[in-house]
Amino acid sequence: MGATMSATDSGSTRLRVAVYDLYWATLGGGEQVDGSIAQTLARDHEVTLLGPTEPDVDRTMSRLGVDLSRCRYDTVFDDLEASEASADYDLFVNGTYLSKAINRARHGWYYVHFPGEVPTRGDRVRHRLGVAGVKALSLAPRLPQRLREVQAGFDRRVQRTEFISSYGRYLANSAFTASWVERLWGVGADVVYPPVRPSVRPGDKQPLILVLGRFFDPSKGHSKKQLELLETYLEARDAGELDGWRLAIVGGCDAANREYGLAVKRRALSAEARRGGVSVHLNAPGAVVEQLLGEASLYWHAAGLGEDAESHPERFEHFGISVVEAMAAAAVPLVFGAAGPAEIVRPGIDGEHWSQLSQLRSMSAALARDGDRRAELAGAAALRASEFSAEVFATRLRTLLADDCA
Repeated sequence: MGATMSATDSGSTRLRVAVYDLYWATLGGGEQVDGSIAQTLARDHEVTLLGPTEPDVDRTMSRLGVDLSRCRYDTVFDDLEASEASADYDLFVNGTYLSKAINRARHGWYYVHFPGEVPTRGDRVRHRLGVAGVKALSLAPRLPQRLREVQAGFDRRVQRTEFISSYGRYLANSAFTASWVERLWGVGADVVYPPVRPSVRPGDKQPLILVLGRFFDPSKGHSKKQLELLETYLEARDAGELDGWRLAIVGGCDAANREYGLAVKRRALSAEARRGGVSVHLNAPGAVVEQLLGEASLYWHAAGLGEDAESHPERFEHFGISVVEAMAAAAVPLVFGAAGPAEIVRPGIDGEHWSQLSQLRSMSAALARDGDRRAELAGAAALRASEFSAEVFATRLRTLLADDCA
């Protein structure tokens, strides 16, 4: 099983590598990671991108800073086709969120953005019923069409885990994710933090607090809690704790979350009419985002606030690319102290952790008054951000590949 490895003129082993992503066209965080894997490995190996649509090399470079010009492309439309295609490669890298594609290459890597939701009691019952139903109907040599449909219904209830043993190495975007890979899938994972390519360096710092992240309605799961942060700012402002300071909330907002984004904007507009100092930018152009990042002195992040990490870990920030981007721009990060952001930010060294909004409010007021302390943390934050660079990511990948192919 698997392709035959070839040798380069220099004598080193040149691998045939496939990087599988069903969502290349979305140009999201997952595609930044998967594209960076492809870019890194394409320096020394033959890399083919697998997916339903061929990535636009120019747009990927412009939007994500990832160069795919050395990569080939082959079309696969789902996990089944990707699994079949993997047999033609020496290394199959699966970067598709919640994929259950079985690896058939000699070496298999699965980059896990998060392993999914914690199964409920109902999920477990449905799984057991599905397994029993499929098994019972499989005993019959031939099934009429009606019973084949019943069998297919049972099969859809089965939680597929066959893919897990087919991969030799799991990579996780944080220690938080790695812990859940072990708990939900029963395998260990190497932490390989996503590469962050900050486009903004420290600018002319202003008394500005920035909240940066997509708008997600809390009723649908993962949320950045923009409305709670806005109310916290307004309370602090009205109490005179943030005199002269502004708040800017920036993020993408799709149709499914439009009402939540507009609710935040309406609340901001009503507060702006009363006293000013707050603005909300939905789907802002890149130039606006970069300007605000450069000007921001403080950065607030609240994903996970009010959530239960044991029953709903998917509602937390699994890494936190925007946190690193803000730190690279020398904005002091004040983050909800859990999951990915808690690994990035070291409290008292390059930012602060908080668990209650009252703590966030008092921390922000103290830093607003103390410019020297703010500058000290900002400098350390920018230095810390460099530890999550594309160069660090590439070195980590090459080390792991050398270990696997030794």
